[in-house]
Amino acid sequence: MVLAWRGLKDRFPRVSYSDLYEDFNRSKRTRPRDEFTGKIAIVGTAATALQDLRVTPIDSVHPGAEILGTAIENLKNDRHMRYASPAWAALIAALLIALLFIGFRAGLDARVLGGALALTSAALLWASYQAAGALLLAPALMPLAAAWTFYAGAALADYLQERNARRQAIAQFSRFVNPHVVKQLLERGGLEGAGQTREVSILFSDIRGFTTLSESKPPAEVVALLNRYFSLQVDVVFRHGGSLDKFIGDCIMALWGAPLDDAQHARHAVGCALDMADTLQAFKRELGAADERFDVGIGIHSGPAVVGLIGSDRRREYTAIGDTVNLASRIEGMTKDAKRRILVSRDTMLACREAFDFVPAGSYKVKGRAQEVELFEPRRKT
Repeated sequence: MVLAWRGLKDRFPRVSYSDLYEDFNRSKRTRPRDEFTGKIAIVGTAATALQDLRVTPIDSVHPGAEILGTAIENLKNDRHMRYASPAWAALIAALLIALLFIGFRAGLDARVLGGALALTSAALLWASYQAAGALLLAPALMPLAAAWTFYAGAALADYLQERNARRQAIAQFSRFVNPHVVKQLLERGGLEGAGQTREVSILFSDIRGFTTLSESKPPAEVVALLNRYFSLQVDVVFRHGGSLDKFIGDCIMALWGAPLDDAQHARHAVGCALDMADTLQAFKRELGAADERFDVGIGIHSGPAVVGLIGSDRRREYTAIGDTVNLASRIEGMTKDAKRRILVSRDTMLACREAFDFVPAGSYKVKGRAQEVELFEPRRKT
């Protein structure tokens, strides 16, 4: 039997044995003769030296006689504590776990779920306290322990899944986006999967004479040369805040203005092209006189393009498509006929003419366009 305590100790009427003994020896008693009539009297000790003090939920030095009195009173009045059915605790635990499971599956923030569970825990503990006042022991700790254990496991799994997704995103985007942009993308919540129309600048850089170069060298040496050249030029792209779209054989495609907005995308693209030309000269000095024919052509065009994750369900890549991309590729192809290393469209020139000097390079007929395209060669301001 679980005792239902009357409150603090010393709640029962107590009579000192010495007082009774003295009154008994008096010729004329002062205490009423019927003082204990019809009552249960418990004879016990309360002195510390007599060692009948016990630890109870009420006090750490509770007299044993009062503990016995509480038990007798509980039996006499049928007023002892009762346990709630264990099924209720199991049902509450199952309900809490089910709600947490639904919340995590729905993608709710773990902090929101934790806050809701904390409020629910407080409500259950308050309800358990109120039930104890009604002599009912409703176990709240067991279902709460089960719910919090499930929450901790689910939150940890959610965190590990999110961390793994971030690592995959970093591994995927770091191939073509500089680390600073990757960090911003992760802070913003990632890329928008659907296509978006953005104002961008597209740069194509193609190696001239690559076929001749590849025929005169062993395959392993050609691959090593390309890897070294691409590493240098990709660093230049990243340094100017650009994104590496892809390698197309011996051609580099880069873009500015996506995935993050860049109001100065044309200026950054042209600045990158000029630095790529300088990097090319340093690379040619590494090659020596034997490969002095190694050269590149760079074409840039600015305008609207559709950007997004494009591809199959199994493999998608972030890229740009549209007329702006096609024209940038065509401009790169014209660098050979124009005998210029870098050419940009009029749109690109107008977007950053305050930052660079531009030398007119003529107008050229472009496949798929009725009007000729006016091209310019960028140069640093002197």
